[in-house]
This record gives sequence, C-alpha cells and structure tokens, in this order.
Amino acid sequence: MRTAALVAALLFTAARAISAQLPPDEHWRTLHTRHFRVHFAPALEEEARRAAVNAERAYTELSTELVPPRGTIDLVISDNVDFVNGYATPFPSNRIVLYAHPPTEASGLRSYEDWNALVVTHELTHIFHLDRSRGIWRFGQAIFGRNALLFPNLYEPRWVLEGLAVYFESRLTGLGRLESSEHYMIARAAAIANRVPTLQELSPGTSRFPGGEVIYVYGSLLFDYLSRTRGPGSIREFVERGAKTPLPFILTLTSRSAFGMSFQTAWRQWRDSLVREMRSSREPMPGWRQLTSAGRVVQSPRWLGDTALIYAGDKAREMPAAYEVSLSGREKNLGRRNAPGGNVLMPDGSLLFSQPDYLDPYHIRFDLYVQRNGAQVRLTTGARLTAPDVRADGEIVAVQDVPASTRLVRVTRDGRTLVPITPTSLDVQWSDPQWSPDGSRIVAVRQSRGRSDIVILDSDGKTIDSFAATHGLNSAPSWSADGRRIFFSSERSGTPQIYVADVTTFAPTVSRVTDASTGLFSPEVSPDQTKLAALVFNVDGYHLGVAPLGSLEPVPADSARISPRAGCQNCLDIVQGLPPLGTSDTSRATEYSAWPSLLPRYWTPVLESTTDDGTSFGASTSGYDVVGRHSYTMEVLRNNRFRENSAWLWYRYSGFGLPLIDLYASQNFSNGHVFSSVGGQTVEVGNILERDRIASLQATFIRPRFRSYSLASIGGEIENIDYLTAPDTLLRHLSPFFSTSRTYPALVASAGWSNAQRPALSISPEDGVSISMSGRARWQYGSSGSSTRSAVAVGTAFKSLDLAGFAHHVLALRGAGGITDEHSPDRFTAGGISGTLLEVFPGYSLGEQRRTFGVRGYPGGVEQGIRAYSAALEYRAPLFAPSRGFRFIPVFIDRTSLSIFGETGRAYCPKVVTDGVCRSVDVSNPAMTSVGAEFNIDSGLQLDLQARIRLGLAFPLANRQQLRASAAQAYATFGASF
Repeated sequence: MRTAALVAALLFTAARAISAQLPPDEHWRTLHTRHFRVHFAPALEEEARRAAVNAERAYTELSTELVPPRGTIDLVISDNVDFVNGYATPFPSNRIVLYAHPPTEASGLRSYEDWNALVVTHELTHIFHLDRSRGIWRFGQAIFGRNALLFPNLYEPRWVLEGLAVYFESRLTGLGRLESSEHYMIARAAAIANRVPTLQELSPGTSRFPGGEVIYVYGSLLFDYLSRTRGPGSIREFVERGAKTPLPFILTLTSRSAFGMSFQTAWRQWRDSLVREMRSSREPMPGWRQLTSAGRVVQSPRWLGDTALIYAGDKAREMPAAYEVSLSGREKNLGRRNAPGGNVLMPDGSLLFSQPDYLDPYHIRFDLYVQRNGAQVRLTTGARLTAPDVRADGEIVAVQDVPASTRLVRVTRDGRTLVPITPTSLDVQWSDPQWSPDGSRIVAVRQSRGRSDIVILDSDGKTIDSFAATHGLNSAPSWSADGRRIFFSSERSGTPQIYVADVTTFAPTVSRVTDASTGLFSPEVSPDQTKLAALVFNVDGYHLGVAPLGSLEPVPADSARISPRAGCQNCLDIVQGLPPLGTSDTSRATEYSAWPSLLPRYWTPVLESTTDDGTSFGASTSGYDVVGRHSYTMEVLRNNRFRENSAWLWYRYSGFGLPLIDLYASQNFSNGHVFSSVGGQTVEVGNILERDRIASLQATFIRPRFRSYSLASIGGEIENIDYLTAPDTLLRHLSPFFSTSRTYPALVASAGWSNAQRPALSISPEDGVSISMSGRARWQYGSSGSSTRSAVAVGTAFKSLDLAGFAHHVLALRGAGGITDEHSPDRFTAGGISGTLLEVFPGYSLGEQRRTFGVRGYPGGVEQGIRAYSAALEYRAPLFAPSRGFRFIPVFIDRTSLSIFGETGRAYCPKVVTDGVCRSVDVSNPAMTSVGAEFNIDSGLQLDLQARIRLGLAFPLANRQQLRASAAQAYATFGASF
C-alpha cells in the first residue's frame, strides 16, 4: 500500500499544482544573450526582445551593488494569466518567470516607465540574493549540487527577500514601489492607529490587512531606512554575511555585523520616527460620513440614485461580492464575485461586471458577465475585458488586455461584437474608462513612459483633450451629472487625494479638493450633485463614505509629483551608458529546448535503517524544465545486508496540455526470515526476499474553475512479484508458491469534484461539497477467474453558520467507504489520526499521513479488512485571530479555532476464504467510535512556512480494550482532519 499511496500523492499534488503552471503546450521559442535564455510564445516576441535587453541592463546595474550569480539564467515571458505576477528561484537552477500583463489594476505597482524593466529588476534581485553562497554552503554545493537545503539566504524570512527586491527595484530604476505612495500610505495609516506591526508580525500568511503585502511594504521601508542611515554599501555587506553565516535564520548576527545594529533596533528607530510624524489625523473631507465598517477591500463605488451606492468588496469573512449600501450604512449582499471589480447598471436594471475564471488549466481570463434576478450570465469568453462601463443605449466601453499591454474597446450590449478604439502599444496602457452622462465622450487614464494623464475621447476613440499629466499615478476619473467636471484621484502631492477638473474648456483647470492623512480614491458625485462618495484608506483597509459636495474647498493643484524620497542624496543608483528603455534584442530566436533546465542539478542522500533489513543508503533527485513540459523525481537505494537495489521513478509529460501523462516505475524488496525445526529446535535457516516491480501509465484530465475543481484519470498498471532466498538453494525447499513469478495487470480510474468555498478568514471550507471516487481492477496473468476489484469513495460537506467571531462557524460532515474482494493483494486499514505531512525541506516531512478510514483515539491501522467505512461530524468555531509572532520563538500565530467531533469507523472481513487475504481475527473487528475536541492553530513556522497545527484530545467510546486503545489520547499533528 506504500507504493500505491506514493503514486496517488504524487498525482494529486501535481494535478492541483498544474493550475498555476505555464502553458506547456504552447510553441515556445528562445533568445540567447550573454547571461540569459529568454523563452517566449510567438505572440510575445516584441515584449521578449525588450525583456532580453532589460534583463542584461538589470544584470549590469545589480552587479554594481551585489555579487553576480553563477551560470545562465532562464527567463520566461508568459501572458497566460490576466493579473500581475512573477517569481524567481535558484533551485534547481536560476530561473525567473514573468507574466506580461501590466499592472493596470494594481495601484502600488503603477509607478514605472517600462513595466517589464521594473519587474525584471525585482525578480533578478532575488537571483542575485538567493544564489549567493559562501563558506560551508559553497562547499556543500560542491558535493551535493544545487540542493535547496544549501542556499543560506533561503533560510531568511520572506520580508527580507521581498524587502530587498523592492528596495533595489526603486534604487536602480528611480521608480517602483518606494517611489510610489502606496507603501508609505499603508505605514502612515498604521502609525496613526498606533498599529505598526513588529518584525515578528511580517508573515506572508497573516490574515490581518493588508495580508501578505506586509512583507513587501515594511521589508522595503526598513531596507530603505538602513540604506539612508547606514549607507547603501551596508546592504551588500548584509547579503554577503548572510551568504556565509552557518546560522542564516538568526538575523541578529548578520544585521549587527552589517549595519552596526540589529534589525530589531533599526525597526524600533524607524517605527518611532514614523509615529512622531503621524501624531494627528485629518478628516478625509469636511462632513465626512463613513458608510462601511468591514474595511479590507472596497472598490469601484457607483451611485444607485441619490440614496444608495453599489460597490465591490472582499470582507474576507465571506467570498468577494457586490454590495449595496444605503446612506445610513445598511448593507445588502447582491451576489458573489470571483474577484472584486466594478459593477454598473445596465439599461434594463441588470448588473454588468467583469470577473476572472479559468478557460483551461493554464489560462485565467477576465470576461464580462451580467447578473439578472440573481443569476449570472456570461457575455464573453476569453475576451480579456475589465473595468466596464455602460451608457444609456447599452453600449459598453471596457479595457481589453492584449499581450503585454492594454487598449480601450467598445462592446455591444450582448457581448458579441468588440471594436478597439485605441491603438495597441507596449508603451501605452489604458485604464478606468467611463462614459460621459450624455454618452458622447469617454474619460480614461493613459499611462505612457512613466507619465499618467487623464484623457477625454469621443465615442470612436479620438482624443479630444488631455490634462493632469504627472509622474504620479492618476486613477478613477468620473463625471459630474452635468458633464461639466471630472473628479479623479492622484498621488502627485505624495499622498492620494481627490482632484477636480473643469472640462467646459480646453486645457482644463485642475484643483485639489481634499487633504486626507492617508489617501482618498474613486470619487463619485451623486446624481443630484450634492454629495461626493469616495474611498478612504485606514489601517484595516478601504472604507466607503460620503461628504457634502458643497463643503469642499478647491485649491490649486500641485504642479508636479512630489517623490516620497525627495531630497534623499543616496537613494538612487542610476548606471549610465546603458541601452535606453524600449530597445529590442535583434538576435535570432531558436526553438525551445527543455534539456538545459531539465537535467539533474542536485542530489540528496537517503539513509534508511531497520532492525530486520539493516541499512540502506542511496540518493534522490528531481527536476523540471522551465516551462513545465517535463518533471520527474527519482530515488535509488542499496541495502547493505541483503545487497538489494531498490529504486523508483515518477515522470510527468505535460506537453499535450491535457491529458497529463504520468509514468511510474519501481522496484522494492521485502525481507523475511525462514525457520526450520532442527533437532527439535526452531532455528533460522535463511532469508526470503520478495521482489516487487511495478510500472504504471496514467492520463489525467483536470478542470479548475474559480468556484469548482474537477479531476478524472484513467490508467494501466502491471506488477510483477517473484521470490529469492539466501542461500539460493533454500528456494526449492519452500512451497511451490514461491518458485513461480506472478504478473498482475490492472486498470485504475479516479474522479473528483469540489465546490467548497474558502474565504480569506475562514477556519474551514464552507458551503459546498467535495466528492472523490477511485476504482481498481486487477488480474493475474495466465490465470482465469482470478481478477480482483476494489473501490473507494469519499464525500465531505460543509455548511457555514453566521455566528459571532472573526470567521463563520462551520458544520462539517465526512463519510468514506471502501470495498474489495477476498483475493485482493491489499486490505483496508482503519483507526488512527488523519493529518498532513508538512514538507519542512525538500524530502523531509513531519506529521501524520492522510488516512481514508481514520478514527481518532484508536491506534493507527488497528483494524484491517476488505470492507471499510468511516464517518465524522465536526462543529468548528473560530476563537481569536492574534496575527502575531514572538521574538524568541520562530512561530507566527495567525488564527485559532476549536473543533468538537464525533467519529466512527470500521475495517473488517465478512468471512475467511481459502487463499484469501482475510484472517479470522478480521471477521470479528468491531466498530470504533470516539468523541473529542481539537485546538487548531493556523501558523507560520519561521514566519513563512504556513501550516495548521492540531492539538487534540480524543476519547474512545467503544471496544477500547479489545482494540488496545487508552481511555484518552492526546495528540499533535499538522493539517486539517478533513
């Protein structure tokens, strides 16, 4: 059963991970530069040629600050998802993946002259930082290769990794997040509320707003502070010392030696200076009245008449949704959304909105939907449309994502006809379009070469006027009801404020009308032009509020952007003499080859030892090519007592897209002793060795969607079992059964489906079901009538309860059943704790295995049989969400919850059959029943390794003595019970 479980785990894990993978079935091509292999699909060739120059530019710039990495770096440019992302890893080789979609919806990332150059610099910083290894680490890599355990800077917390990358993206480009207002706005809001986090609270797994963004915000601000006060050279010194220290996870040692003070001391000094600057808070606008209380994510408010607004929100306690809120603050959930985004009224009263979903396992696209009478109808498929607005006749204007850029399009009300109205350029991005009240004009934000301006176009896309150009970000322009004024948000003053432009004449006059302490966004004037709605940023997120429009006092707009780091003399390091932005590589592109990134780059020693089998030693390795067409894991062991060679190999080919083709092959040995009666005494006369060889081939189909997940697989397997003895002459004295090699072909199939929800603050899956089934038919080659069949089914159901607490309470139900026949090679087992193995390092795990028929309070696998069932009912309640860490304990505690459970299960045989697997003891196996409670801690080990820790106490209620169960069992494990 160990082999089968391994194969199942590999298939399931790889199938779920594929949902975030690059599309391996695309026609990939490669550009070769001095330090990079740049891989791209044909539609992205222009962007890839720019990326090749940008990468070499960033390499030169970073080489003036840090020690360059080893070897050639693989850089993949992809456009398979409609959101901003990228990642870098030094394992198993230096590789970077960039998604080409520009950050038109991510305000904190919109400070750039060339988006590709900015994100290349960020991700390449990770390679420079993480590849650096000195001392014992470089010696270990000389022996074991690029083993993930031997990169010292990987042991540093994520806030260090991302803080350094953001610091260098701004230092070397003069733009980026430290030159934008968002990071400072988040820190100011926290200081005003006296809630600046500690270093121990900077975990990517925190549920406290702004979530994982804290590692980017505060990590970069701390390194910026250290660079200003201790000199830019201290940053390089920190990286060099971290690459050599034998204890890289103890940051006090490296920070003191590099900066002359610990990170803790530097953090206190920076935090105290920030709090002193933020002693008081100003009202967002005169007469401001806040309408929402949940905070977190609030977007795109629109008026519904003069007495209510609609907005998109994610309160984290429930899934993202559209909400209606009255001026008294009363809210109504209008319907779930896959992600927050604008909602606008169609002429017939339905709601038009855009949301993302999977088109296939590799592509996520935004499309238009209409909600009528609570039902959502899809208007487009794969059209890549966001930020829609509709005029009185139903004509839609929206932003369309195109490879590495955006443009404005008009869409008919039925979604069938789409007409671009602005040209496509890598240097120009569009966002936030809105029709004028009379439907003759469109206002939108245009960003080009680091400058942002507000543009007025006619209905065909011809530019009528533009204004408010600045190197700061402009966003969310909206019209007054009479079409004479345009309100918008801009960060030109250093903080996002509301501005207004009189557009009755050309070259409109722009005035600032707010002076909030943190930031104001998305202004919307009421139809009667008496109120202004807007979003204000607080420490717990965004809030929607209104103020009397007549109370606003316009002041002349700031003429130019004020940099958050204005006056800093050593914050920027602009290297001269490099190719200008927009330069393209002109070398010849070649066909993509997987071999350079697929070949093994490391090995891990494996040592196993038991009393009966002695010691086995060997090695394991794994690899995958950079676009994910091929992946494999293999292990080889040599047993020193019986001189056996065991091995297993798992390989996946994803080049078809679907199905995923999985190959598994293994050879394992089981050893036993042979006894005989000699002179009236039982003595050991030798050993018998069972050699088990398995080969399987399986095809898997997956269908991920934002609201469901489906999986189906089918395959074949062949198993060969034979026996050897030591000494070899012993074999002929044993039963003839052991002299015959047996071959067992089999067919296997499985399927699963789930639609359970998982809000950000949830303690459990909610409001859905998960069902999985698997079956196996097995024959013995050369025999008739000896087939065996087995089937297993598992179902879970979850129902949320809207009771007090930071998250919903949940009722959870699970049932499982399994059946096979008397000649099956394996029996089911029941009893024990079901958990999750937590991979601490590659190849090294802690925790309990997942048990299909687990019953807490009883020994693991205490019952065996060819029939099995289990059922569990749990009540899960949230307790508290501290979202805090501890200075001297490397554990971050985010949320805690309590589970009260009742559970039952049994594995048994109906009867004993000659030559069957059932034993007489299995026939009388009784049912197991237990109750108990678990204290669950959603934590981050060493801040970053997210895991659920379960501390439980189970009380067996039935057949305790017969099954050798204690009166109570206390236990600890990882993962959810189900």
